[in-house]
Amino acid sequence: MSNLAMFCHQCSMAQSGGCGSTGKTQGTCGKDETLSRLQDIMIFGLKGLSAYRTHADDLGADTKSVDDVIAETLYFTLTNVNFSFDQHIAQLMKIGGAGSEMMSRLGEAHHGRLGIPTPVCVPQNKAEGKGILVTGHDLELLERLLIATEGKGINIYTHSEMLPAHGYPELRKYSHLKGNIGKAWFDQKQLFQKWNGTIIVTTNCIVPPTGRADYADRLYSYGIVGIDNCRQLEDDFAPLIEQTLSLPDIEGFDSDDTLMTGHNYKTILGLAPQILEAVNAGKIKQFFVVAGCDKPGKPNDYFRDLALSIPDDCIILTSSCGKFRFNDHDFGTVPGTEIPRYLDLGQCNDSYGAVMIALALSDAMGVPVNELPVNIVLSWMEQKAVLILLALFNLGIQNIYLGPNPPEFVNEAIFEFLQQQFNLQLTGNVEDDLAKMLNPQPEIEVVEA
Repeated sequence: MSNLAMFCHQCSMAQSGGCGSTGKTQGTCGKDETLSRLQDIMIFGLKGLSAYRTHADDLGADTKSVDDVIAETLYFTLTNVNFSFDQHIAQLMKIGGAGSEMMSRLGEAHHGRLGIPTPVCVPQNKAEGKGILVTGHDLELLERLLIATEGKGINIYTHSEMLPAHGYPELRKYSHLKGNIGKAWFDQKQLFQKWNGTIIVTTNCIVPPTGRADYADRLYSYGIVGIDNCRQLEDDFAPLIEQTLSLPDIEGFDSDDTLMTGHNYKTILGLAPQILEAVNAGKIKQFFVVAGCDKPGKPNDYFRDLALSIPDDCIILTSSCGKFRFNDHDFGTVPGTEIPRYLDLGQCNDSYGAVMIALALSDAMGVPVNELPVNIVLSWMEQKAVLILLALFNLGIQNIYLGPNPPEFVNEAIFEFLQQQFNLQLTGNVEDDLAKMLNPQPEIEVVEA
């Protein structure tokens, strides 16, 4: 379908095979390819929004206003409801606003339940004893698992988007939360095959085992996640604990590597006086937000090459699993300061923390957000990244670089609009992109610390 200008078969008036299936650019109802794709983007944004909404609801957060946006937007995409380009854009901005609200509420729910994350050095690929490996984003499940396994002789390890769990005080108080194993979500087949303990997949990160993979009998899915031939984890952890204890001790994970995480925006804002002083003294020249989803393939090495090429007088903020392209590198501190150059904000839902930091810098420097010495470079893979991008647009954030490839659901008309309104750029090669981002910035004097 990606080669078609549009495709829609949601009503009985659709042409045989679906409107657009023969190359036409307008449906029977009068919806053209641009509106059709804008409605696709709405649905993708709602998918991302529903993920954060579900986690927040599990933690008792109020989701009513966001639920209303979800229902209204689905209604918006019905046949013969709306044919206005401007109103489609306005609805997308409303989804973005709901995304900002939901990520903030989810963050507050996490902080209220688990405490505010603080920086921590996490053992990487080092494991022993009986072990459970947990992947995904569900911190509420992880907390209950830690409670259920305390004193049972079982160690708990995180994978991929669970790495930031180690930053939360109420989680790392459990001594059997030991460390992190592996990198981004897509290393599962090789990693899970090697891991001889049990495994829990909590969110949209599962990769179905195929071929000679024989770990399905040790694999548990939780909540909305499901896959044939593996067990569904319920609130009773007893079967999981029993199987874990019956398996051999973990072997083959003996690394001395470590990773840093836990730089929540509230913790970083505590460094504001030192950061602003360093900016005013010329010790910090720019900030780079290098964040987003990772996916298999060499093109995503762009983000590692970029991060390692950023000058020492710049700070790198990151979140999501895209950080696994470069979080094994020691970025040290900003020369002449004790400020870390690399700051891991957390999971993808913590991306809003970068905006909170930018707003604080804007206020302290007396400079509009889009004139700050801040560069945003995002990798995207799935629908939560779409929501985060809509949230940034709704906040008026401009000059974003997006890569490593353009979305198939955006046509030329939509991309031209995004370029005109938000100066959205596609990533090219690191050398050229970095040269543009490092163009001399106007002198900025701190108004207040």
